[in-house]
Amino acid sequence: MNKVNLALNICTYKREHNLKNNLEVLKNSEFFNPDNPHYYNKLHIFVIDNASELVLEDFPNLHFFHNSNTGGSGGFQRGIEEIRKISGFTHVIFMDDDVKFEMSSFYILFDFLEKVDDSNADRPVAGRMLDLDNPNIQWTAAEKWNTGDIQHVEFLRDIMDPDNPYTPGKVIYDADADYGGFWFCCYPYSFVKDNDILPFFLHCDDVEYGLRCGKPPIIIEGVHVWHETWDKKINPLILYFDCRNSLFINDIYAFVSGYGIKHWLMIAKEYHEKREYKYEKAIIFALFDYYKGINFLKSFELKKIQKRIYKNNNQSIYMKIALAFISLRNMIG
Repeated sequence: MNKVNLALNICTYKREHNLKNNLEVLKNSEFFNPDNPHYYNKLHIFVIDNASELVLEDFPNLHFFHNSNTGGSGGFQRGIEEIRKISGFTHVIFMDDDVKFEMSSFYILFDFLEKVDDSNADRPVAGRMLDLDNPNIQWTAAEKWNTGDIQHVEFLRDIMDPDNPYTPGKVIYDADADYGGFWFCCYPYSFVKDNDILPFFLHCDDVEYGLRCGKPPIIIEGVHVWHETWDKKINPLILYFDCRNSLFINDIYAFVSGYGIKHWLMIAKEYHEKREYKYEKAIIFALFDYYKGINFLKSFELKKIQKRIYKNNNQSIYMKIALAFISLRNMIG
């Protein structure tokens, strides 16, 4: 049996209700039950509050830190830094603050890690994502980057379908996937101890982390969370990060495809033609910032980006935006 000692890394921002509900579930689990030596004292929880406003009830193995608003990537990075200060962890779980879960996911994962053979011990385990609004529907089991045209493994699977039974504990080693999303993904500490998260602020940090790890994720039926799907979260700021960060990833890993500059320009053009100017503008500013190079991330300031994207959203400025769009299009051919 392998020694297993888990660190759970949660970044939160103004989701007090979700977070406290999740902490209550964790606190009442077998990991905090001294009468169960199999799990007891083998899970530490690290909560990074990017809003620096929460007050949490203290309990054993909870490590809580206020942090500046550095986005999900910055919060998870702060969690990594705090986890590294305590010896003995074997694995780190990255988990969003707004998921719902059952403790069985943690137990199944823990039991698997105790038994996994050496040939697979250095691979991440990707938690499946079920649709929060349609609880029986799996949105994805793990993700394939595909240079930005993301493919969801087992997309829209009905876990109640008797013709395709969902069997908790069933392990899939050979799924065609590149990474697991930070809604729930477990990495060996041997990787986490030497690898920081890129300061993307939001979106694609889990993509880059998984690609850098370079090990195809294992997926296990029963290791899952419920989470809001991406299509319900789209707004100009998120679109900005999707565009900018995906282009940086393709540069880092020398991916060449139709999902580059021209792809995003075509999307901007579609928004322009539909007069959805706020989305068009977000893409244009993302392209401008991408051209500044990846070192731009070191000097990134959220408030300046928000001001550019959201301020003065009126028709009078869109001729300038359209001209910038044409200039960029001509520049790349």
